[in-house]
Amino acid sequence: MDEKVIELIKKDIARCEQQTVNEGSYQLYQALMGKYNGLFPGFSDDIPKSGKVSTGGAFNYRPELNAIKEVLELKLITEQSKDPLFEFKNMFSQDIDSLKRVVDIESDVSEEEKKRLYWSVTAKYHPYVPKLGEGLYSYFAEQGFYDEVEGTSLDYNLQQIYNKLCAFKALNYPGLDAVAMSSPNTVVNITNNNENKSTMNVTFDSVRKTIDSMTSLPEEDIEEIKNKISALEEIVNSKESKSKKWSKAKDIIKWVADKGVDVGIALLPLILKIG
Repeated sequence: MDEKVIELIKKDIARCEQQTVNEGSYQLYQALMGKYNGLFPGFSDDIPKSGKVSTGGAFNYRPELNAIKEVLELKLITEQSKDPLFEFKNMFSQDIDSLKRVVDIESDVSEEEKKRLYWSVTAKYHPYVPKLGEGLYSYFAEQGFYDEVEGTSLDYNLQQIYNKLCAFKALNYPGLDAVAMSSPNTVVNITNNNENKSTMNVTFDSVRKTIDSMTSLPEEDIEEIKNKISALEEIVNSKESKSKKWSKAKDIIKWVADKGVDVGIALLPLILKIG
């Protein structure tokens, strides 16, 4: 999924959350349905529709907006599981936004905040962005060391780093695929092997075993995750309609989104069993 689409989805999720009154809810519903039916054919099939009764005011389309928000959140979770560098790219975009705010000619950001941002972005991205330090004040290439800068030199360096990060992103992060291929986190159950196995072959018990093997997680987190798996299993095995299952699963989906890549990757095939 293109990063611009991801950013668009995030903004539209926020729009759905901010629509707290009936007035304008239908117009937003129509706009989002038109947009996402074009981006994702069949998108409207996952949005339950309810009858509307006029009481003299605007029709209430907030339940439909909530359903749209949940489907969009699931698409983000799905995208996160497919791209092991999703969180890196998200962090990268946030740092570009921070740099943009700092280098703005009318910025009122303090010198100390500029320095903190400078130390942060140089430390995080020096290993990944080619020639990040080239041309910067007080950068020592042989040691790969960024010495302290201030005043106009700091402003210049921040502007240069902003330009380099924007170019790196526009070129679709050249070289990062090699990082993904060497990362243990990319060894996941969602594969495309010669047998063309589907994520639907993943069982609830196999995912429980995967969670048990995550030694980096505290015991209480493991138990909480396994409880969510059991709740999800009950939803999947119920005889209710697909739309009701998705509605019941929304809290689990939100919870999974906050637990990080590894947990998201493990539970995603189970979520997709809802259909």
